Amino acid sequence: SLYRQSGKRSISAFMTDCVLNNPVKVVTVNKSVWDYALLLSGIFEQFRAIKTNYNQVFHALIRNFGEQKARFMMKIVEESTLDFIQTRQEIERLTAQLRERCLPR
Repeated sequence: SLYRQSGKRSISAFMTDCVLNNPVKVVTVNKSVWDYALLLSGIFEQFRAIKTNYNQVFHALIRNFGEQKARFMMKIVEESTLDFIQTRQEIERLTAQLRERCLPR
């Protein structure tokens, strides 16, 4: 702990030294940015889960129907996949804008 590392004889001496001799740091938290970051991490978890499911379905189709039929069947999902990619890119773009506007450097 910091108390043991300080070499002070008592906790009160350690606390007094911390309060009086060290500058006070003020940390401000932007609640909306915090909420956005939490939601964003949840969204990316969902993206990873969808990617895993997509790969599992593709390999199951190959195993059961062969690669030709699997590729044909996956063409059906291709449009949704492209929409998914565009959504992910839009989220990344908006996140970059948020970083530029709201987060300190």
